[in-house]
Amino acid sequence: MRRTTWIILATVATAPPVLNAQTTRPETAGESQDTSGSQWAVRLERDRQDAFVRNDIVALDRATADDYTTINSNGGISTKAEMMARLKAGKSKVVSNALDSLKARVYGNTAVITGRLRAISETGGQRQDQQYLFTRVFVKMDQRWVAVAYQQTKAPR
Repeated sequence: MRRTTWIILATVATAPPVLNAQTTRPETAGESQDTSGSQWAVRLERDRQDAFVRNDIVALDRATADDYTTINSNGGISTKAEMMARLKAGKSKVVSNALDSLKARVYGNTAVITGRLRAISETGGQRQDQQYLFTRVFVKMDQRWVAVAYQQTKAPR
């Protein structure tokens, strides 16, 4: 009985964080095979992109470190405060975000996600359809995973 208890405790202690069941989904085409137990990290990125489409400001605020930085495809740098202000202003709407070729690497309390993003958005009545290659870094802070950095580059179609 004691051995079973220790095995269960060890399994629970080393398991990846449980994601909200409403936002998880099965693997999709173009997603890399999970050979390192890091598929949960890919789901962090999928959930984050879904939150942009839902304009879920509360979820994005909670899942973003206070010192978060983004480098956009034009080389501009912005902070979490600037990102949140843009989202709250509602001048742009993310219509859809499609992720492809995702790869996650986990190094202790840090996860690095790379992939391809097709983003469709609307600003001032103008629809934009862009493709990017990106890197996002998540770090485990206070028992939860938060985004700390993001960089994107325009990708060829």
